[in-house]
Amino acid sequence: MKDQELANQILKKVGGKENVNSLIHCVTRLRFKLKDETIAKTEEIKNLDGVITVVKSGGQYQVVIGDNVEQIYDRIIPRLDETMAGKPVQEEKQKTSLGNAAVQLLSALFTPILGPLAASGILKGFLVLLTLTNVLSTKSGTYMILYASADALFYFLPILLGFSAAKVFKTNQYMGAVIGAALVYPSMVSAYNSGQTLHFIGVPVVLMSYVQTLIPIIAAVFFLSVVEKFLNRVIPKSLKGIFVPLLSLIIVVPITFLVVGPITSTLSTWLATAVLALYKLIPPLAGFILAGIWQLAVLLGLHWAFIPIFLNNIATKGFDPINAMLYCTVFGQVGAALAMTIKAKDVKFRELGTTAVISGFLGITEPIIYGITIPHKKSFVMASIGSAFGGAIAGFSSAKMYGGFASGGIFGIPMFIGSHGINSEFIGFLFSLIVAFTVALVLTLLLVPSVKSGEHDSTLSKKESAVIEAPVDGTIEPLTNVNDQVFSKELMGPGVAIIPSKGEIYAPFDGKVISVFPTKHAIGLRSDNGLELLIHIGIDTVNLKGKYFKSLIKNNQNIKKGQLLETFDIKSIKEHGYDITISVVVTNINEIGDIDVKFQSGTVNVGDIIIENRIAEELIDHGKLI
Repeated sequence: MKDQELANQILKKVGGKENVNSLIHCVTRLRFKLKDETIAKTEEIKNLDGVITVVKSGGQYQVVIGDNVEQIYDRIIPRLDETMAGKPVQEEKQKTSLGNAAVQLLSALFTPILGPLAASGILKGFLVLLTLTNVLSTKSGTYMILYASADALFYFLPILLGFSAAKVFKTNQYMGAVIGAALVYPSMVSAYNSGQTLHFIGVPVVLMSYVQTLIPIIAAVFFLSVVEKFLNRVIPKSLKGIFVPLLSLIIVVPITFLVVGPITSTLSTWLATAVLALYKLIPPLAGFILAGIWQLAVLLGLHWAFIPIFLNNIATKGFDPINAMLYCTVFGQVGAALAMTIKAKDVKFRELGTTAVISGFLGITEPIIYGITIPHKKSFVMASIGSAFGGAIAGFSSAKMYGGFASGGIFGIPMFIGSHGINSEFIGFLFSLIVAFTVALVLTLLLVPSVKSGEHDSTLSKKESAVIEAPVDGTIEPLTNVNDQVFSKELMGPGVAIIPSKGEIYAPFDGKVISVFPTKHAIGLRSDNGLELLIHIGIDTVNLKGKYFKSLIKNNQNIKKGQLLETFDIKSIKEHGYDITISVVVTNINEIGDIDVKFQSGTVNVGDIIIENRIAEELIDHGKLI
């Protein structure tokens, strides 16, 4: 599928541009924030040629593309920009957990610069290697130019993060960059280095080094967003263009140097000291545990919490041992994938495995994780076991990452060579990669069954028979009768309509809650055997903003058939002029094949079977589905 066609299909199947709040990308993923994730046709997106999988994590709807992600992103963004007419996307305010909020914040802050961070780190590592081997002299023009290219991002990190943070905190991005530039302004850096004493209108300034720092600029830009909002409220519209930025600079920059900077810089140092103190308790055990669970943390989106720790350690201490222990996890995944590829009798799987292994050596593990080790779960476990032993060796060797950020793969290895050259730390680090790779390879070869011919496709598609019971008491009707074309034309998928006689929604099967819409008028569910269902209560009831609805569940909660999920006040909703018809819609019909609606008229009670997955039953009867 061509890039433009794939981009068009992805945008269409996530619910169109009208359903997109924002879109960013990292090395391999399109990271959407959608207004309503239940609208997105997840299984159809997974089946697109060019899409590896879809991941829902940390409040993001992530479409995993691989190394072609930037090209697809570049083709989607103009479509969104046209819709928004150059205006920033206004996101609906939704309640989110503190953990999800933190993940979203860190993701938004660091995703835009991860590519340049990794490139700069790799280049610095290679320059160390070239100088140690006397290929380059540190006094040569070639070295100086390349080192400036590699170190610029780290030296001026407050400027880049100031720009990125301003976007996150919805304030002027160029003002954010200017504040970052003030922190690393040459005369201020020189004053700190020379031990000069400074005063601001008589108040002594505690000078700190803000080169390469993270937390001070993030805190300063957050303060800027507060100040800017206040100034926009009190300054007349005709004067805002000049006086809002002028007063923002006069207020924010001095207070940052006087208060915000010293406090946050001290906190940064304390954080690094605390992390390293924990690490030093039992380094091999820390490496074994962290490396063993790291790829699972990546799957859950929890790895974002560690990136600021890596960078903060570099900024405050000049090295980071945590990423040194985790680096081997990529090679653990590669070892398991290579073993699965060697053993496989399925031709398509071998082709996938070969490509994924090559990508893995280059540091891109999504094709391995989503194409090989997750579908064949035992291999993921073997990869994690290999990684755990590799992490233990890195911890035992006191391996460290120096002067940058390495994202994974063979090209980041030189970053773990310090100014002292190749010593026992680096040799131990290399050994950790070899151990993770070898242990995962051997365990997978010995303990994980091979992929047989034709089995790979079936592992992705096999389903058990699925039935859907009535989630509510009432009168059943054809979905085509619903007074909403989205449902009556089955744009969301096939199903039935029920006019409720009682305001209680019950679980129609055992499964999990995909999403509860903030206004509580719609619930997305997934059964244990993969059938996805949307229960949409009423027509246009989103306008009630949750009034007269009471949800008893939350996102990602496991549910049991017959469990009460939600209550709603039928009488009050009708009195406000809303149609109370409930649409019960199967949203992943392309994956499960077909459904059989048992009846489309008459009275139904909770527990009555209203829909069956007919194709799945026929396949089981003929012995084609295991």
